Amino acid sequence: MKKIVAVLMMACAAVPVAAAEPFPGALIAEYYMSEFSIPKGWSLSYKGNEQGTEVFIMDRDLDAHPQTSFLQPIEQMRRLMCGDDDLSAMVNGGVAVRVDARDKRDGKTTVVKGPTLTRC
Repeated sequence: MKKIVAVLMMACAAVPVAAAEPFPGALIAEYYMSEFSIPKGWSLSYKGNEQGTEVFIMDRDLDAHPQTSFLQPIEQMRRLMCGDDDLSAMVNGGVAVRVDARDKRDGKTTVVKGPTLTRC
């Protein structure tokens, strides 16, 4: 799986931002979930493109794991996107990435729009 993800990431990094190639957001989220150490109760998924920004959703179950509430989803996204040479090249090449937090707290779910990562 790692080799497939690496090949796709390199191919996407080589494609200009304006090209018609779709952003591999679902693969990036899958890569994060399978290869990274993640906070308990957290799950990353790809939402899609919103006005030129690639948007991810970080689901956080803060009822089950309140000790993770001090962690910020943007730091996890920075770790993912800037910790890999190919993904970092995408961000530094003009791909804007945002991660929104969908938090479950006290039995209720809220969504908070996150900051945008534009540079590593």
